[in-house]
Amino acid sequence: METPIKIDISVIVPSYNGMPLFKTSLDSVLAQEGVIYEVLVGNDSPSDGETKNYLNQIENKDLRVFHNEKNLGLFGNLNNLIKHAKGDIVHLWSQDDIMNPNCLLETVKFHNSHPNIAYAFSRVEVINEHDEVIDKTPLSNNDTMSALTHTLTSLMAGSVPGNIANVSIRKNIFETYGYFDVNLKYSGDFEFWCRITEHLPVGIIQKYLIKLRRHTGQLSRNPKMWIYRIEENDAILETLLNRVPKNKLKYINRGLKWRVYNQYFGLYLNLLRSGDNKEAQAFLRVIKKYSNISGFYFRYVILKILSVIKRDKKFLHWLYYKQAFGNNGK
Repeated sequence: METPIKIDISVIVPSYNGMPLFKTSLDSVLAQEGVIYEVLVGNDSPSDGETKNYLNQIENKDLRVFHNEKNLGLFGNLNNLIKHAKGDIVHLWSQDDIMNPNCLLETVKFHNSHPNIAYAFSRVEVINEHDEVIDKTPLSNNDTMSALTHTLTSLMAGSVPGNIANVSIRKNIFETYGYFDVNLKYSGDFEFWCRITEHLPVGIIQKYLIKLRRHTGQLSRNPKMWIYRIEENDAILETLLNRVPKNKLKYINRGLKWRVYNQYFGLYLNLLRSGDNKEAQAFLRVIKKYSNISGFYFRYVILKILSVIKRDKKFLHWLYYKQAFGNNGK
């Protein structure tokens, strides 16, 4: 009897009406070097004949395809694929991004040298629709982030990795902490990162392993979706606030008021400028629980004035960041 081949890492690829960029993305995943891997694709659009036909004609022993009979949604699709994964590590993926050839090798190496982390994320290059690099996340010397720093950063900036496509997790983390919450349509990833990091640090792979595609059709760039995202985030932020040490809580609340809620108000103003008054008023009803309208305008105008003279970052640093983040706030 042959000994089953041990799979180092499983790539989890949720798909929904992704052609033609999906083909380029999947090709980059199937071109990985240096590790034994498998690729699991969940086609979550039963009526998408083009994607189904494309996947059915691929002959690759490393690929397993699941055509969902009914739409599971992003997080239901991810959960189903993760449960079928055979690798000790799973790398989440997005249907329109590009994976560099050494991505999985570097990911496996990192997890082998950091076995006790909640999850890891890599640095990314951002590309446009023409595959041109237009931005990149900065590198640093830190290869881990403490549980507390992850909590504080999540409160101020939202999802720490910024995307699912640069995230890798040991499968036993899911078995210990559960899977993505399918009741959350937009913030299931953010909730999961926060759930598993209460006591565990996060790994940071200080290498550019993927190219993240940015285009106007992405859900995450649609400001209207923030109405629902903000509502889902409320319970997550409340959980995170309960983890903040008392000596930092005052400064974190300042940061929420001046940074996070100010960004919400900026989205409201953008909706007004775009002429979508109905959506703007719906948005305002959601965010009014954080401040009255005069308070919003006061903070927004102050920060706008400071940004013109390039003093806004210095002001926020003085107001909350240094006290909240301690040595990381230098």
